[in-house]
Amino acid sequence: MTKDFLDIAQAALTERLKGENFEKSVSLRIKEIGNLIIKGDTAEISDDRADCAIIADQPTFEKILAGQLNPMKAAMFGKLKIAGDAKTALKFGNLFG
Repeated sequence: MTKDFLDIAQAALTERLKGENFEKSVSLRIKEIGNLIIKGDTAEISDDRADCAIIADQPTFEKILAGQLNPMKAAMFGKLKIAGDAKTALKFGNLFG
């Protein structure tokens, strides 16, 4: 399910990114699965470096994408880690309410 989840997450993020314009890049690092890079209004499967990295396991990202878990709460409870530019991470979190 690893590659399948990346494809599902990429499609969900692409939908949420319509009308957005991230000036900086965000890497979503899904533990033991892979990475997605968000830049501008696109999400791509990529291992490229980004201005900000958001790191969590697949179940946490599944809940965030489904709207069942707020990214800020996930970070507060240690389910999600942020490395790099925190302002960019906040902008990403705003996509999910």
